[in-house]
Amino acid sequence: MSLDAVRNGVQEIDERIIDLIMERQRLAAQIARLKQENDLPIRDEAQRRIVLDRVFTYAVESRIDPVAVRRVFEILIEMNEERQRECSGDGNLP
Repeated sequence: MSLDAVRNGVQEIDERIIDLIMERQRLAAQIARLKQENDLPIRDEAQRRIVLDRVFTYAVESRIDPVAVRRVFEILIEMNEERQRECSGDGNLP
């Protein structure tokens, strides 16, 4: 397999990752609505810990750097919280 072919494969994976992030953001909007209906705060420390612990464990089981994976998910959670703020009228997303 050529270098270009492998790079094309990486590009396809990158695009799928972006699609999954977009889907995660769509779900964040639904979460925002449900939190508003139930008068819940956007930031949920307990849920944040659950997610970060779960992805850390899965990364260990998958033999991928769990610290790096945790950092990626910290960013994803921050993105989702910002999306929720935006849906609530408090964010600064476009």
